[in-house]
Amino acid sequence: MVYSYQVIKFQTISLVQGTHWSQSVVDKGILYKSLKDPFSKIIIQTPNGSKKLYRIPKDRTVVVVNDAVHFLGELA
Repeated sequence: MVYSYQVIKFQTISLVQGTHWSQSVVDKGILYKSLKDPFSKIIIQTPNGSKKLYRIPKDRTVVVVNDAVHFLGELA
């Protein structure tokens, strides 16, 4: 089972070193999958203008739906 372990409203998204990500479009939004070991990086700017760098482990998926970013994880 998959769930969102963090959801962030965003204004812009920057993939650091874009070659470390795969991208696909699904009916729910845009999927980004981290391809780099140990992690890929993504920068998210929120509507209030603050930016934060996130390190995403290899094979972890990030889904962009409308104005929200969902960091997906597996239930333990």
